[in-house]
Amino acid sequence: MKRTSALRTLCRPGLGADQLSIHPNDGFDLGMMTTVYAVEIEGAGPAHVKLVNECPRDCMELSQRLYEKFGKPSHAVLRYDGNRLYIEPC
Repeated sequence: MKRTSALRTLCRPGLGADQLSIHPNDGFDLGMMTTVYAVEIEGAGPAHVKLVNECPRDCMELSQRLYEKFGKPSHAVLRYDGNRLYIEPC
């Protein structure tokens, strides 16, 4: 299973309820090469991950729903097995 280093989490209320964004370099760590991925987030259901150059490196932007669902973490590690995405607050 591929994983990122600890990423700073940012709440972006303008994102769709089932969306999170990461920088393409952080997506590369997960084996993601295209711009949008439909994933199943463990504990939160179906979602979309977008690789966005405007997202700061070593950060992830979460929708307000996901940010609150995972306890408003300051940092989290992402793990990805090709279908399911795990968000591990740290």
